[in-house]
Formats: sequence, C-alpha cells, structure tokens
Amino acid sequence: MSTDRVADARRKALRSLAKAGGQAAVGSDDLLWLLDECSRLQQSNDRLRRQNRRLRLRLQDAGGEVEPELADDE
Repeated sequence: MSTDRVADARRKALRSLAKAGGQAAVGSDDLLWLLDECSRLQQSNDRLRRQNRRLRLRLQDAGGEVEPELADDE
C-alpha cells in the first residue's frame, strides 16, 4: 500500500471516530502520525508565509502595489 493510501485510510478512520462524537481512543501509531502531519503543515504554512512576505517586499521594491487584503497575511 502506498504512503498516500495509508495516509488516506488513517484520515478516514480518524474522521469516522471524530464524527461518532464523545471520547475516542486513538492508537499511539495514529496519534504520532497525526502529530507529525500537524508539524509538517505548520512548517509548510510558515514557509509559505515567509515566501509571500518576500514576494510582497520584492513587488514593493519594484514599484508595484500590494493589495490590502494580501498585506495582512503577516
């Protein structure tokens, strides 16, 4: 089974647990995987935020205007 399929299967299983409501018991392997996924997402978001900021600064230096809704991303 490919890594994507394993991840999809875990997401589906965790989602069904969450939809059931109440308390849910999650195995340590699934919990570690979920925490790793959260960390990867946070790192990716931080990287994109830094890239966007650099691009906005580069655009301003070139004399372009940054749209107000994009400038609030910091």
